[in-house]
Amino acid sequence: MKNVPYQTVFVELPDIEPLAKRIGAAPTGTRSDGVTPLYTVPIIQDHATGAVVSESAAIAAYLDKAYPSSGATLIPTGTKSLQLAFRDAVSAHFSAFRGFMIQGISPNMNDRTVALLKTRLSEQGIDYDAVFASEDKEKVWEKGMAGFSKIDEWFEGNEGPFVMGSEPCFSDAVLGAFLRYCRAAFGKDSKEWRNIVSQNGGKWVRYLENFAPYETIL
Repeated sequence: MKNVPYQTVFVELPDIEPLAKRIGAAPTGTRSDGVTPLYTVPIIQDHATGAVVSESAAIAAYLDKAYPSSGATLIPTGTKSLQLAFRDAVSAHFSAFRGFMIQGISPNMNDRTVALLKTRLSEQGIDYDAVFASEDKEKVWEKGMAGFSKIDEWFEGNEGPFVMGSEPCFSDAVLGAFLRYCRAAFGKDSKEWRNIVSQNGGKWVRYLENFAPYETIL
């Protein structure tokens, strides 16, 4: 989106904290005890400036400041509060999918990553082996799908395929990442993914098609 050369480094969940500490990335929050620092991805390390930035919104703001004339402006002036609110609203609407995501993505994880995931979930009072133990799975799915319809309403009247019109912004990176995560977790040929892409008249498959030029992993 910023047309800045980069290289992607994939990191297993147990290796995020050691890597972050080694390169000087700041924690992005605290764990469930409210004290222990929490380290997450994405993180960028800009060798051109020496900057190391963690947390997606902070990364977007940094890229806009460091490379103002390159690519799209991710957080246009005056939109930061609205874009952060959009991020939080998307996260809230799709929190219902968490159990489905855990079940879908776990088979692709190695043993040490699954072990840490179980620990992190347990700290939050969630049983990895019974994520739907106290919930009606079908109703939870319906709640998640209702989130798509609500977000579809936010696009009404837009003059373009993206959140702010013809050019993508930080909010599109948030929504696009969630949709890609769904596709990866469920599988592009799964019943669940077909259900998602048929929602709202096929809007979300078209959205991903429009966002595809900005998804290249290098």
